[in-house]
Amino acid sequence: MKPSNIAPSIARFGFRGGELKAATIFCVGIVALSGCGRSELKVSGPLRQRGYLWQREWTSAVIESLREASGRMDGVVILGAEINLAGKKPGVVKASIDWEAVKRQIEHCSIALRVTPFAGPFRADDAPIRTIADLARQLIEEAGAHDVKLEEFQLDFDCARKNLTGYRTWLRLVRSAVHPIRFVITTLPAWLDDPEFRALLRETDGYVLQVHSVPISNGQGATLCDTRLARRWVEKAARLKFPFSVALPTYRCSAGYGPDGKLISVAMDSVQPSWPPGTQVLEFGTDPDELANLVDGWQKSRPAELRELLWYRVPIATDARNWRWVTLSAIMAGRRPNHKLNVVQEGVNPIDLSIFNAGEADEQFNSNVTASWNNAGLTASDALRGWNVRSENRRAVFSASTKRGVRLAPGASRKIGWLRFDQPTNLRVELSDQSESVR
Repeated sequence: MKPSNIAPSIARFGFRGGELKAATIFCVGIVALSGCGRSELKVSGPLRQRGYLWQREWTSAVIESLREASGRMDGVVILGAEINLAGKKPGVVKASIDWEAVKRQIEHCSIALRVTPFAGPFRADDAPIRTIADLARQLIEEAGAHDVKLEEFQLDFDCARKNLTGYRTWLRLVRSAVHPIRFVITTLPAWLDDPEFRALLRETDGYVLQVHSVPISNGQGATLCDTRLARRWVEKAARLKFPFSVALPTYRCSAGYGPDGKLISVAMDSVQPSWPPGTQVLEFGTDPDELANLVDGWQKSRPAELRELLWYRVPIATDARNWRWVTLSAIMAGRRPNHKLNVVQEGVNPIDLSIFNAGEADEQFNSNVTASWNNAGLTASDALRGWNVRSENRRAVFSASTKRGVRLAPGASRKIGWLRFDQPTNLRVELSDQSESVR
């Protein structure tokens, strides 16, 4: 990196006032210490972290989550609308954004426009790009009408790598439509190796590297986010010398695959598809411990070009397939969330048993609950729905009736059954291996 190129590069990617001055001094200092011939510069310290509020319908839970995000994150990126280009004419679904809530609760706000898969053609004046550009302007105008100052406009489109040249045509027009707001695109790791990628980035003010995705085929070892690959992709992106953000996942989902092993559709909190007979359904999740290690590693040492983390998605209390705030907060700090499951006893006789997640992360409970006692006779027992109980020799074992077991969010509990004795007794309970049997 040549010293004369540092300040223009930073300014072009959207730094403001004092941030530009500080960033320029910081980078000049690194170059002075490291020498101009060094190809990879490393920095450390906290990263800016924002989240995607990806909701079509704005409920009270969404508004509450926005309030929570304002105190925990450096900003949010709100889903503005989605465009489907698969039909004869573009279909548009706008999010029911409560702009007054946005104005009241969040200081740093950006907006995103999602475009569903489209194979082309990518022309400069046809229905697809006119719809995209017009909707981009409309979203910005709506924000302005409510005195919401947008910091950034994101275009979220997973373009096929073979179409990147055509995609540039779209980007020039969208950037013109949203000017002077900072224009950012989401990108895929596969694009990093394409010779068109650098030219593509020059049509933008920045980009978000998505290192998570639902596998397109049901191969062995598939995952939402391979942290080993994420590190490799970030290093590769840094070598392009364009500042960038990284998008990381907070969700889990079910994916349906056809007989050919190809992805049909995905079930998430807001989408529940109907799969045809013969569909293989696989569950995918995000490992909080691995993501915590990833964040911790980047805070200790990362390429200077990596400027920010973006979390998909901001936790909503009504979501069933997303982390809770307690989980995300720990990981944003680069700390593994605490894992702790307790067995809770209630009552004297009978004694009700529950599993309680006293930790900071979702837990998939596949163990048994073993209860043992002395000097009493078991007169009755029962397992609640989803559980089985086996008892013998002053010992009872409760086990989930499904292979998946039970999933518990932080702070959640699940009643599993009860035991009645011929006299009050002290019950000892513990979590045991699923293979545990009554002896």
